[in-house]
Amino acid sequence: MRRLFKRIADFINSLAILGLLIAYLAPFVDPQDFWPVSFFGLTYKFWLILNLLLVFFWIFLKKRRWMYNAFFILMGLQFAARNIQFNSSSAAASDIKVATFNVNVQQVYNGGNTSEQIRNYLNQKQFDVAVLIEWLNKKGSIDYDTYPHQQFVKLDAKKNKYDYGLKIVSKHKIINWERIKYEHFTNNIAAYFDIDINGTVVRYVATHLQSNGINSSLYHKLVNVEIDEEYKSYALNFAKRLKKLIVQRSEQTKAIQEVIADSPYPVIILGDFNDTPQSYTYQQLKKGRKDAFIERGNGWGATYLKPFPIMRIDYILHDSELECTSYKCVSTIKSDHAMVEATFKLSN
Repeated sequence: MRRLFKRIADFINSLAILGLLIAYLAPFVDPQDFWPVSFFGLTYKFWLILNLLLVFFWIFLKKRRWMYNAFFILMGLQFAARNIQFNSSSAAASDIKVATFNVNVQQVYNGGNTSEQIRNYLNQKQFDVAVLIEWLNKKGSIDYDTYPHQQFVKLDAKKNKYDYGLKIVSKHKIINWERIKYEHFTNNIAAYFDIDINGTVVRYVATHLQSNGINSSLYHKLVNVEIDEEYKSYALNFAKRLKKLIVQRSEQTKAIQEVIADSPYPVIILGDFNDTPQSYTYQQLKKGRKDAFIERGNGWGATYLKPFPIMRIDYILHDSELECTSYKCVSTIKSDHAMVEATFKLSN
């Protein structure tokens, strides 16, 4: 019995270390070349927590093996910093205030409508620019007195009776905007907006990248069933679908990169990436930029709240010409995402 326990513990320990190491590779491997690595990036926090638990487990058993797990955790400390931070704010009243929020179709399909809450919150906070993702334009409105410059980008689909898309609202003039076109059909949208803020033009790239399509019911179906032939077939079909969606997200990322590369203005990328900081998507879009969470965030940083609030998939990334002075997540308005807010000042 003791030998069996040792073998099981050895296997779990080896699997935990291997999973963590593959997760470290995920940001650097294009899913179009080898997509399974991306799965380990999506589950990075699981592998990190498992190795942390094993450190304490081996210490409890007075085994020096805890040092192996600790070594591999420390090896990826730069990646852990993408998920947990301890910073303070230095925001000033004159700073640019921005926000991004996946409104989860204003809860319309859940028997509610959060449009009034969203409108009141935006009025209260007085953002310079705010992006609303999964917005149903016929089910809500934002006050033009507060945000005189607004642009709604509609999903290009016939069955779209509520005008589904993304909406940007601004106190400042939108001098130019354009949808970022993908080569495949998707319910996800991206667009860029050049906005003149007191004589300084900033390009805001509003992004909603391809979803993995994992909701609470699907999660429970995957983990709460017996492993029989029906389950194996279901899991295989799920893996095939996940592969397709991960590859599409890579394609969308490259389309957005082209727009960024041509920008004559400082860039702020904000929105729902549907991917973790341990992903190829994040690594590519962050390249040469700063992450507002890393600069000024505090705590665990989770922005996706279901089925468990452990994943950060909503971001505000920015060029070095802009200095982030504050960052926070707000979950007071009902959605499956938290609202992400940040403030900026122009660097001298």
